Amino acid sequence: MVRSVFISLFVVSFQFLTAQFYYFGHNKVQYTEFDWQILRTEHFDIYYYPEMKELAQQGAFFAEEAYKDHESKFNHSLNNRVPLVFYSSHLHFQQTNTTGGFIPEGVGGFFEFLKGRVVIPADGSLSRFRHVIRHEMAHVFMHSKINRVLVDHRLPQDRMPPLWFTEGLAESWSTDPDDQSEMLIRDAVLNNYIVPLQNMETIYGTFLMYKQGQYILDYIARRYGEDKLLMLMENYWRHTSFSEVMKATIGKNYKEFDEEWTYAFKKKYYPVLSSSDFTSYVSQKPVFYKNGATREEYYIAN
Repeated sequence: MVRSVFISLFVVSFQFLTAQFYYFGHNKVQYTEFDWQILRTEHFDIYYYPEMKELAQQGAFFAEEAYKDHESKFNHSLNNRVPLVFYSSHLHFQQTNTTGGFIPEGVGGFFEFLKGRVVIPADGSLSRFRHVIRHEMAHVFMHSKINRVLVDHRLPQDRMPPLWFTEGLAESWSTDPDDQSEMLIRDAVLNNYIVPLQNMETIYGTFLMYKQGQYILDYIARRYGEDKLLMLMENYWRHTSFSEVMKATIGKNYKEFDEEWTYAFKKKYYPVLSSSDFTSYVSQKPVFYKNGATREEYYIAN
């Protein structure tokens, strides 16, 4: 069985980050001694150090809350306990030995698929701490869900959906759009740098990709029904192309869906389109009869 060693990151800034964070010329400095303790809950083994015991208890509550919610949304239960590693600051988080790579400032947490560990720092905001826990737990559930779907259909567990979908769903099922994301998407639409699904690899790993993915999936839930998001995962075994998985689920592939959702976004953000449409979207092409006459001219003459 082929296992993925992909590390899913939660990006909390606009800087560009790829899914791996191994940079030449950087050395990971470890100068803090951590006296690790374990807090065991129903579904988690939570690793923390004594000075952050209260924060770890709060994180345990958020984690169990996320587990219950995601178990329902994914229609799936996890077979194994989930190890959660909490740090009380980003400075401590950057010293983690759970990964050998250098962790940039913009990373707010990660899920390592190979060992199933979730590593999250606190930054002083309980609401953001809860958001990151829910985001990373969505990755844990999706990884398990997709593997289950592939196993059930006797397929190798060697692939995952595209990053725009995995990160978009993790955002969609962990938080509501905020002022920052709304500002970003509005600016992308109004200044014509919104990226179609067909070209999503051009913004791979960026904050824009995370938020476009979230808004696109929120649109699918509103337009086609929330159940279609689950069906995109349950139909994943049908095709190796995610464009074709979408076709089997909502009836439209990337090319067909791009035209629909980009126009829907323009209607939302272009003031003139909020109450009207482009002519090409609401009118029919004229039908010409013999000698180039229109239908009206043809009937008048005949």
